[in-house]
Amino acid sequence: MLLERKSSRWRALMCSLTVAAPLLAVSAPAAATAADPARSVRQFADAYVPRQLEEHHIPGAAIAVVAGGRQVFAQGYGVAEVETGRPVDAERTVFAPASVAKLITATAVMQLVERGRIDLNADVNQYLTTFKIDDAYPGRPVTMANLLTHTAGFAGGDFGTGAATARDVHPLSAHLADHQPPRIRPPGTRAVYSNYGMGLAGYLVEVRSGLPFHQYVQENIFRPLGMTHSSMAQPEPGPVAQALAPGYRLQDGHQVRAEGAKYGHMPPHGAGFRSTATDMAAFMLAQLTGGRGILRPDSVRLIQSRHFGNAEGTAGMGYGFQEYTRNGRRLLVHRGNIPGYFAIMALIPDRGIGVYASYNGIGKGGPDSAWSLVNAFADRFAPAPAPADGTPGPLPDVAQYAGTYRTALAADMTDLGKLSSLTSTVTVSAAGDGLLTTTGAVALGPTESRQWTQIAPALFREKNGYRTIQFRPDGLLATENPAGPLERLAWYQSPTFHLGVLGVSLTVLLLSAVGGPLAHAVRLARRRLRPTGSGRSTESTESGSTGGSTGSGGSGDGSAVAGAFGVAAGGGRTARRRPVRGPRLAGLPVWITAVLVTASAGSLVAMFADFDANQAEFFLGGSPLFTTITTLPVLAAAGAGVTLVTAGLAWVKGWWTLAGRVHCTVVVLAALAYLSVAAAYNLIG
Repeated sequence: MLLERKSSRWRALMCSLTVAAPLLAVSAPAAATAADPARSVRQFADAYVPRQLEEHHIPGAAIAVVAGGRQVFAQGYGVAEVETGRPVDAERTVFAPASVAKLITATAVMQLVERGRIDLNADVNQYLTTFKIDDAYPGRPVTMANLLTHTAGFAGGDFGTGAATARDVHPLSAHLADHQPPRIRPPGTRAVYSNYGMGLAGYLVEVRSGLPFHQYVQENIFRPLGMTHSSMAQPEPGPVAQALAPGYRLQDGHQVRAEGAKYGHMPPHGAGFRSTATDMAAFMLAQLTGGRGILRPDSVRLIQSRHFGNAEGTAGMGYGFQEYTRNGRRLLVHRGNIPGYFAIMALIPDRGIGVYASYNGIGKGGPDSAWSLVNAFADRFAPAPAPADGTPGPLPDVAQYAGTYRTALAADMTDLGKLSSLTSTVTVSAAGDGLLTTTGAVALGPTESRQWTQIAPALFREKNGYRTIQFRPDGLLATENPAGPLERLAWYQSPTFHLGVLGVSLTVLLLSAVGGPLAHAVRLARRRLRPTGSGRSTESTESGSTGGSTGSGGSGDGSAVAGAFGVAAGGGRTARRRPVRGPRLAGLPVWITAVLVTASAGSLVAMFADFDANQAEFFLGGSPLFTTITTLPVLAAAGAGVTLVTAGLAWVKGWWTLAGRVHCTVVVLAALAYLSVAAAYNLIG
């Protein structure tokens, strides 16, 4: 119950009104609790949300709580607009809840299922007319149930899915047809988050209803529920646009507007969705009270039931909804975030309770803090006893699960989003006491180290906690995130190994790129300072500078680095003559390759240095920086190819000194090592 009431008189009164039964149980004073059921929620929110905003540097938020079949609390905190100080109003301030919209899409689909317009288990190609989903696995078609549970098997990729203005938005059907990702696994075998899949589900709502998606949800969900400040239209209606709180990001400790991907080409997955906290409270009530006219009770039960899990004993997928466990209690949740905004919805169906919160800034770790809010809310208002462990039989050795893991979503990426896996791996280590220790994002929320106890073969529960993870025989690690499993990596797939390769190769190439010109300048200076009568003729000097010592490390004080320019150091000995242009021109690609690879690495550093700003450009489909990131590796690959040929010729024809030939070969190997890692993260191709 929402409020704990010690007075039997008040308990009887509230029960007779059938309001208090599902309310949250808290240790508030009885009289105050009974008189004002929202008081304990207000106390919680007033204490928690302002601290959250301050700690994570977020401008504003709105929160709404429903229980007992009604909205019991809604409040805004902080500012909706930093520049003017306009405060957040839970009823009037519009936010961008992003992927929380997937729950709206799933609800729209279920309405058409009720009407017999969509069969959840039918091949979606029987509904599509302007394009078809590739039949990559004959006899195993993609169904609507697959789309709603993220089990269709599509590759991932969000590059270019956003739009800066409503005028830039592509028609939904055209975007889905032109940007269909490959199917990389049979449907129904693994749940991995897919924006494309949910976009396709929304498009099928268009096809089967005959209405544009935004119009359908407006007429069949928003209007019946009284969600007057909500819209999926692009552009949004004037009143909604005027009430929209700008989204912000941190830059040098200051809040700046997060410009960029305000709209998107696939609205059903969340792009362009706008709503208020109180409107979302109305949607939560529909999900908690049998549909409220937009769905039948049996459809509500179906949408909230578990339909797929990456492993038994761990969180699974409903239709749109994701299972989440706190205090041993089943919650249904969905979080969303785009540049400048994040939001979360959490329902506790067996208690009839729901909480929704939306924010207008990413801040520092803001999106992960949404899970902390849900956890604190559930701890306060829906506590449950710790689950009792059974008596397990013989358990396998935990050491077999040790290794490095990364998210399957990152592995599935076909665009630059795969770079995220360089810094987001999970390490699993085994101790002698039978415990596993994980380091990295194995659970939803802030990344931290956790310990796990085996409670059944391959199934682990967090020590002194409730979370569970399970290791599958195929190397998949099912986690708290039902659409975010991890997969085990071989040593050569490990980002740690890749970073090591990058570090060594870039050290070599940077020294070559910078050291070459310096060595050349030093040698030119020495040549100018050489006395006219130095004991060797001008002819023989010229011969040495373009002959066998040309390039890396001529005789005397030559250097391997100088070979990149085809310039000899000169010295006291006359070099044997060779063709002038061959070695001199051949040395140049060595230096050019080193420069191109070094510049490529520099472009990546620039991207990560201002990640929040560049993330918006990523969703928009590019910028000069992203063009540079994808172009330089291609040019470097061409340069490496020429340098490889040069190295071969140098060894065959005996160009330069041994040091020069070794230098050329090392540059080639370093460049190829860098480019192999670049290809693994979709920088090439």
